[in-house]
Parts: sequence; structure tokens; C-alpha cells
Amino acid sequence: MALVTFMSDFGTEDHYVAAVKAVAHKMGPETHIIDISHEIYPSDIGHASYVLKSVFRDFPTGTVHLCAIDMNSREPSKLVAVQLEEHYFVGYDSGLFSLLSDQPPTAMVELSTNDLNGSTFLAKDLLAPAAVALANGQKISELGKPLDVLKTLYARQLKVTKREISGNIIRVDHYGNLITNIVHSAFETIMKLNGEKPYEVCFGRERSRKIHSAYHEVESGEYFILFNSNQQLQIGINKGNASELLGLHLDAPVIINFQL
Repeated sequence: MALVTFMSDFGTEDHYVAAVKAVAHKMGPETHIIDISHEIYPSDIGHASYVLKSVFRDFPTGTVHLCAIDMNSREPSKLVAVQLEEHYFVGYDSGLFSLLSDQPPTAMVELSTNDLNGSTFLAKDLLAPAAVALANGQKISELGKPLDVLKTLYARQLKVTKREISGNIIRVDHYGNLITNIVHSAFETIMKLNGEKPYEVCFGRERSRKIHSAYHEVESGEYFILFNSNQQLQIGINKGNASELLGLHLDAPVIINFQL
């Protein structure tokens, strides 16, 4: 049996997470469920995509990811199952799955809601059973009718020239670290084109000519800049909250200027 991960915006104060897990274990007593997060901001697809994209490839291929986050919209979303990069995803057609990979899905189906009798808890009544079915080896094609296209959202794109990499803060994490969409591969490419010439990282009122390799390279209360484990440029303050102390938040620009 494959693993099932579970991510939602349910929080942990109510019974919702337990109710979904109860159904999953009732249908598949040996189902092994790993929680990714239940503290996704309500209906925040950007937050959900960042968290899921950061971790889903760490799980074995064949893992089923149950994603109970929908957009705050008047129009109800379809419920879908998607096969992508040899993983399975079950959730709302909210645009979330379009933000996870540059690769196209290898299979997509729309889950049937005909037998739900007006359910108001679709994560429990439909998504959990679908996830368990996939984990038990049922073919994705047997879960619903084929789907030609998913809802598509577009993430902020880097602007890259020989002189500049222009990005944005895409996530402020639990510690107040500022995570950007500037990736190490883009930085390395421009550095090689420029012959390893000096550069300057600009954010808010700050300017830095150094990218660090570890947090502890700076003293307590000082900021650091490094490429994190996901190879994204991250700005933080050693033993402090960078977002609060630097006054920078989601979407704020971060620019690397190269001297030619």
C-alpha cells in the first residue's frame, strides 16, 4: 500500500482533520497517513502550493497526496484526481496542481459527486475514499471520467538578464524568514556568464555583497542571505524575525544586480 499524505486549511482546533482520517482508516485499516500541514491559510492556494511543492518529491513515487484546500469562490470547484511526476494528487480543481511542476500530468479524472446526497464535507465523503482507493492500487481511470484540462494559475516569474535577477518574496515562513522565487540555478548561470564578477543583493533598504552558506555565519540579530534546501534564495535574521525587523512581506521585490 502506498503512503497517503494529508494537507488542509482545517487548522487543529476542530474535529475536521480527525474525521477525514477516520474515514480513511475505516476504508483501509492499514492506510499510513502522514500530515504535511493543516495550518495552510484558509483558501490560500499560493501558500498551499509552496508547501506541497517543497515536499512532495521527498516522498516515494506512488504516494497519494490528499489536498483539502479550495479557493474562496462562489463557483464550486470540480473534485479531481491527478497523476503527476509518478505521484497522485486528490483534491479540488483550484489551480493548486498547476503550480507544482513544469511537467504536464500523465492522467486526470473528475471525481463523481452523484452519490453524495448534498454532502457539505467533501474531503471526508469523497476525497478520503478516493485517496485510499489509489493507495490500495485502484487505477486512477476507475475513479471518474477523463478530464482534458485543469484550472491553471501562474506563479510569479523571475526576470533574468545578464545585469539583473529580479524576483519577489513568495513566502514568509513560521520563523519570519523571507523566501524568494530566485533559484540557485539562475544565479549560477548569470555568475558564469559574467565571469564571477561582483554582485549586490538588494531588498528593502538593505544591500549585501555576500550570499552565506549557513545561518551561523552572522552574529545574533544580523541578517543572512543563503540558498536554502530547496535552492531558493532566503533572507533571515539570526535569532530574529526578518519579516518584522526588515519590514518586508509577501510580494516585496528582491533584486540581484551584477557588475559588468
